[in-house]
Amino acid sequence: MANLSYREKCLYGALVADLAVFVPYFVLMHTRHASLSFIAGSITVLIAAQIVLQGAVAVFSRNRLKDERDQLILLRGYRAGYVTVLSLMLGGMLMLWMSGQGPGKNPDHFGLHFLSVFFLILMIGELVKTITQLVTYRRAM
Repeated sequence: MANLSYREKCLYGALVADLAVFVPYFVLMHTRHASLSFIAGSITVLIAAQIVLQGAVAVFSRNRLKDERDQLILLRGYRAGYVTVLSLMLGGMLMLWMSGQGPGKNPDHFGLHFLSVFFLILMIGELVKTITQLVTYRRAM
């Protein structure tokens, strides 16, 4: 990790925090029923983990310079994440619409189901953005 740039260390920290929250969230989603407090708690834990990891990276990194290459890599990652979120959002809306058409569906669970699908889409978009940026940094070296 000593030869990584400050931005790469930040991206690895974000990736670790994302996976540490998202994987248990979706594993626990299958074992217990989703609630708004469970979703809000997961988002709160993610924000706290990001703050702690990014603070640690900032404290232990010496070189925090940013050049035009960093800006291009940032834009490339955000473009990949945006396209992913947009594509999955359209597909997810279609699947939710189709799943609500059958008989015996409880309309009370539709909101939480939509929120869980939306959270999954955002998680995948964030992972695509971060991984795209990391791959681009490694290729640029």
